[in-house]
Amino acid sequence: MDKTPAITLETRVARSDRIMSSPVDNALVMMDLEGGKYFSLDPIGAEIWARLAEPMRIGDLCEQLTSKYAVAPDICRHDVLKLLNKMAAEGLVSTST
Repeated sequence: MDKTPAITLETRVARSDRIMSSPVDNALVMMDLEGGKYFSLDPIGAEIWARLAEPMRIGDLCEQLTSKYAVAPDICRHDVLKLLNKMAAEGLVSTST
């Protein structure tokens, strides 16, 4: 059973210090230094990762993305929350309220 609390629009999220990342072509390759797992992100995921260099409220992140890209706010919120919940479950991001 997953014990990671669900991320909401009010959650503040930041990158985990234990993750090393490097751009490769149009993607971002990441390695969990403690767990030895590899991950990859597409260009939008890589942009989200870059924006999380400093803790950020997910609602603010979604507002930034919808102002930059032609995406409906509800779709953006859904996709960002889905991605960040997966990342939190893998320990790639840390959360606070």
